[in-house]
Amino acid sequence: MLEKEYEWPIGADGLPTRDAARVILIDEAERVLLVRGHDANDSDHSWWFTVGGGLEAGESHREAAVRECLEETGIRLNTAELEGPVICRDAKMFFADRTRRQIEQFFIARVDAVKLDYSRWSNDERRLLDEMRWFEVEELLELREEASIFPRQLPDLLVKWRDNEGTQSCVKIDEYNET
Repeated sequence: MLEKEYEWPIGADGLPTRDAARVILIDEAERVLLVRGHDANDSDHSWWFTVGGGLEAGESHREAAVRECLEETGIRLNTAELEGPVICRDAKMFFADRTRRQIEQFFIARVDAVKLDYSRWSNDERRLLDEMRWFEVEELLELREEASIFPRQLPDLLVKWRDNEGTQSCVKIDEYNET
């Protein structure tokens, strides 16, 4: 059974819906930090995604991104260090026995690859998050052929951003996932 944090409010479309903030952490070697987690009711079904989570009452997307980064990795940021939003995503996904909708803003933060600290994880994070690791962009391009990465466009966007094709605008992604 999931804790209360997965009881999302019901949106206008009848789906549990929440706003979320995510952080694309990029280290000095241009590697990106991703989390591998699994479905609450299907531990064999896992996927890779960025650090982040739902907004708390009264919190901005930037504030949530900073809080989530600290809680999930131990990396302390401030809102001025966030670039973006670089992705605005409206996603429907199957998770914890229900189709859910998450409306997300993704930010980039450039950080040093430090030892990660999991001491602030919630009980659900301890149960559902399997690992975190730094990936080179080329690894992600290969990995997406055999594993689920969300958003699916992330490896290609990382190449574009690395090649200085700009992060000045928010890439809009609408997707329905069977995760």
